[in-house]
Amino acid sequence: MTHTSLSLSSPIERIFHPTDFSSDSHVAFAHALKLALLAKAELTIMHVDPTVTPEGFEDFPRIRPTLERWGVLPEGSTKPQVVELGLRIKKIRALADNPRTAIIHHLTRSPTDLMVLAANQHEGLTRLLHDPVATPVSRAAHVTTLFVPSNVQGFVSLEHGRTALHRILLPVSRDPSPTRAIQLAATMATLVGGDGVSFKLVHAGGEGGVPTLDTPQHPGWSWDVTAGDGNPVEWILASGAEYDVDLIAMMTKGHNGFLDSLLGSVTERVLRGARCPVLAVPT
Repeated sequence: MTHTSLSLSSPIERIFHPTDFSSDSHVAFAHALKLALLAKAELTIMHVDPTVTPEGFEDFPRIRPTLERWGVLPEGSTKPQVVELGLRIKKIRALADNPRTAIIHHLTRSPTDLMVLAANQHEGLTRLLHDPVATPVSRAAHVTTLFVPSNVQGFVSLEHGRTALHRILLPVSRDPSPTRAIQLAATMATLVGGDGVSFKLVHAGGEGGVPTLDTPQHPGWSWDVTAGDGNPVEWILASGAEYDVDLIAMMTKGHNGFLDSLLGSVTERVLRGARCPVLAVPT
């Protein structure tokens, strides 16, 4: 493992957050807003609706009341005060019957640096029959995606806006190269984690297969590598539980065969069992 000086080679300037207005999406919204605030990025919030009536448009997550509750803006703030924070907010209501198609169409026309999605963790047959939207959208759009499981608090507090990103797990292998996942994990740590961040790199293929890793350095950061044999998904989830991580950042190659198409890719199976947000970085 080699070390380099810190360089934000993966800046986040545009964040895209599709939402269905459900309670499950609130924590994902908090992550999208906080990251946009810290990165001074453009945040696009999109809701897909099959109707043509404007009712419900104001049900979009409310930016100013949230920032006021977080103590970022004073009570009774104005839109220009949001702009002064460096935030650029866009709200889109897409008229379509199929959320997946509408989201992919939008991303084709307006690429983003990061998509933030709420993810339901359906298991087994229930999941296969539920026709989930999150992972197929991320895979088809080939975009870096922060999945926020609906039953976790994540590393951004919805109530207070406080962040807690202290331990990041990075599954690594020779193929695909983990370089971009490492870069984006470092970007996240710089934006959110501050000085005290521990990076745990795990390789489920024996010590002889651990790739040469180029890791950015920053005061208070530490990098540790663990290697072992076994099922990659089980190894990743067990390591995440053992280290009580706040984020899993990993490369994803999509589906490689018939079994993957039924059970999901390694990333999708990790997401099903994760107890923290998962940052999926496409190859």
